Amino acid sequence: MYFECLLDAILGERQIFHIIDCSICGFEEVYYESSTAKQLIGRACSHCNFVQRFDD
Repeated sequence: MYFECLLDAILGERQIFHIIDCSICGFEEVYYESSTAKQLIGRACSHCNFVQRFDD
């Protein structure tokens, strides 16, 4: 639940674009795109709590 709140605060409204192996822990790293602009906005891994927002 905490991780979803963190994603909401950092990335805002989003949808999944692509999933790969996390470069930090090997779990699933999810790339997100804006649901309105259809541009990549960030990536995150719920296993190691890694979140990165891409600059515009």
